[in-house]
Amino acid sequence: DQALQGAETENFEFPLITKNGVRIEVLLNATTRRDEQGNVIGVVGIGQDITARLAQEREYSKLIDSANAPIFGVDTFGRVNVWNQCAMKLVGYTISEVMGKNLVQEFITKEYRAAVKAVLDKALRGKETANFEFPLITKNGVRIEVLLNATTRRDEQGNVIGVVGIGQDITARLAQEREYSKLIDSANAPIFGVDTQGRVNVWNQCARKLVGYSTAEVMGYSLVKEFITKDYQASVQAVLDKALDGVETANFEFPLITKAGARIEVLLNATTRRNEHGKVIGVVGIGQDITARLAQEREYSKLIDNANAPIFGVDTQGRVNVWNQCAMKLVGYSLDEVMGKNLVQEFITNEYKDAVSTVLNLALQGQETANFEFPLITKHGVRIEVLLNATTRRDEQGHVIGVVGIGQDITGRIAQEREYSKLIDTANAPIFGVDTKGSV
Repeated sequence: DQALQGAETENFEFPLITKNGVRIEVLLNATTRRDEQGNVIGVVGIGQDITARLAQEREYSKLIDSANAPIFGVDTFGRVNVWNQCAMKLVGYTISEVMGKNLVQEFITKEYRAAVKAVLDKALRGKETANFEFPLITKNGVRIEVLLNATTRRDEQGNVIGVVGIGQDITARLAQEREYSKLIDSANAPIFGVDTQGRVNVWNQCARKLVGYSTAEVMGYSLVKEFITKDYQASVQAVLDKALDGVETANFEFPLITKAGARIEVLLNATTRRNEHGKVIGVVGIGQDITARLAQEREYSKLIDNANAPIFGVDTQGRVNVWNQCAMKLVGYSLDEVMGKNLVQEFITNEYKDAVSTVLNLALQGQETANFEFPLITKHGVRIEVLLNATTRRDEQGHVIGVVGIGQDITGRIAQEREYSKLIDTANAPIFGVDTKGSV
C-alpha cells in the first residue's frame, strides 16, 4: 500500500512459504511502478533470500550469548545492544537492566570513563583496540578488572553500526601478579628484570640494599651499560641475549659495582620472562651475593696451598684439580705438570692403581677412607710412602664434584719401623710381645 502511494520501502524482512512448505526468509525492497505519465500502476519487489544469513546470524548470536567470556555491544551512540550470559553473571545486571543504557555513563567508574569512551570512539572510527584494561563495578558494588578487545561492528554494506567488546575477567590474575610482585620485592635475594631492550624494569628491595641504587635510579636504564664492569659487559649481555632467545643460564658469576664503588660478586640465574601468550618480554635475574663466600673460598684455597701436608684433589673423572705447594715439593711435579692429568694413571705405581682407584671411587660415592697407605713415585723416580685420608668434595647443593686427599709422608716413619723391627728380631736377648688378650 505504501509503495502504491509512492512511499518506497527498503530492507523489509518477511517470510515466504515455498510450494514444498519450506519457510524462507526474504529481504525486500518495494519500489513504486509508474507509467510514462507518472501514474502509479503497481509495485516491483526486489528480494534477496537471506535464510542462510539469518541462520548464521542466529548461530553467531547463540555462540556470543553462550561464550565463556563477557561480550557486550554498543550502538553508534554508546548504548548497550549486546549483553551475553557471561557478562550477566560477571557484572550482575540482566539484559533488561542494561539494554539501551549508555555503557560508559552507567557502568564505568568515573576515573576510567574518558579512557573507555576514547576506546569506543576509536572503534566507531574503525580503529580497533586490543588488551585495554579497565575496571567495571558490579551490581553489588564490587570492582572487577577487565581486559578488553574492542572491535568495530559493521553491517553488510560495511557501514559502522557499533562496537563489540570481548572481555576477560583478569581480577584474579592481577591479584596474583600483585602477590608475585610483593614476593619478588620482599625476597631475601637480589632480583632484577630487564625488558627486551635490556632496560631495567624490576628491582627489588634486596637489590636496592645490596647495590645501593634506588628504584628510581635504575628503572629504564640499561643494566649492562650502566651497572656492569666493562670487562664483564660482553659476557653479561650474552647471558641476557640467550635468555631472550629462550635459553636460560644458571650459576653465572659476575661482578657488580655498588653505588659506593665497592665490587660485589653475584651468582646469577637468568630466566626468560614471557607474557600470557608465551611471547618473550624480557629476562628476570635471581641473584645471590657470593662476595663473602668467594672470599672464604680464596682463604681456604690459600690455607690448603700453604698447608704443611700434601693435599691434592681430583674431579669426578679422576683428573687432578688441586695440588698444593707441599705436594709439589714432595713429589716434584709443578701445577702445570699435573693439572688435568689422571692421578691414578699418571702418578701411581702399577701394583697400587686398582687400590687407589677403588678409594677414589668410594669417596665419589660418599664413602670416605682414612689412613690408606700407598706409594707415590716422585718426578726423580724415588718411591715415597703416603698415608691418605680421602674426603668427598661437594658443591653448595650437596652434589659430589670430586675428592680431596690429605696426605702425610710416612716414608721416614716406615723406614724407622722397619729398622726397629730388624733390631728387635736380631737382638741377642729373647723378645716377645702379646696383644691385649695375651696372645703372642
